[in-house]
Amino acid sequence: MKIGFVVPVLADYDLSKSYESIKRACADSKVEFDVIYAFTNKLTSVFSQTRQMFSDKKEVKAFKVDQNVNKHKLITLAMKDCEKYNATIIYSGKEEINEDVIKAFISSWRAGNKIVYLKKLFYGPKRIFSAIKEVFYKFGMKLLNCFKDYYAETDIQLLDQDVVKTINKLPAKNRILRTMDSFIGYNYDIIHMEVDSKLQVSKYYEEKTKDYKWYATFGIASGVLCLADFIMVIIATSLSWKIGLLWMIMMILGVFIFFTGWLVCFTKRILSSRVGRLQNEQELHTLEDSMEKYNF
Repeated sequence: MKIGFVVPVLADYDLSKSYESIKRACADSKVEFDVIYAFTNKLTSVFSQTRQMFSDKKEVKAFKVDQNVNKHKLITLAMKDCEKYNATIIYSGKEEINEDVIKAFISSWRAGNKIVYLKKLFYGPKRIFSAIKEVFYKFGMKLLNCFKDYYAETDIQLLDQDVVKTINKLPAKNRILRTMDSFIGYNYDIIHMEVDSKLQVSKYYEEKTKDYKWYATFGIASGVLCLADFIMVIIATSLSWKIGLLWMIMMILGVFIFFTGWLVCFTKRILSSRVGRLQNEQELHTLEDSMEKYNF
């Protein structure tokens, strides 16, 4: 039984610490493993460091693309080499590897789950804010009639061998499929982990596309107009303004319209960050043809 690990890296990263964490977790779980470190073009020195540091470790592989790409493209490229593993664990370089998460992933997979997600729970006030945000997001997803999304991590998850093979047949949709829970009937599980509310994700891993910025701008505008309109309705009602029934109906209707606009933009902004667009397969082929590889 062998597990493949895909670790996309976009910034300076403690390779030794991540490797040792994976090694200990797999030893405790009694499984063999390989690690694939996937680097963007800016990390030439880290890629060279990998070659030197793990020259005697046949289980460590690495590649570096010649362009500055997001983590999801690196994951897509790495997964092409993962069909030989019984399962693949994706663990983004945005944070330190948690051994307990890895062991929980493997235990859940052994119990029969083909896809295992990680969902973070925060301490204190941030937990309340995060829960409210998730409620609005799920409401927006239903409004848009989108697929079901458990709002788990999109770059820390376990995928069974069958799932990897299925996703690799549609590399352009890799990121979308990995976001969807039980996307074609596979059993899935969600591992919950409480994390410090002060935990900050590196800015290099936060992808804010043009779509993200567009939806954020119009979402703010819709939210401000909704709030202003709602305040006007409250004032007009409390002060008994004689503005006529038609104007009052239009103001109340405006509240719902602006709120709907805000909700749609809010949901699509998150979707653009979590799911993104279809990947260009020709670009993926170009990246694959020009990448530097180690130990493949």
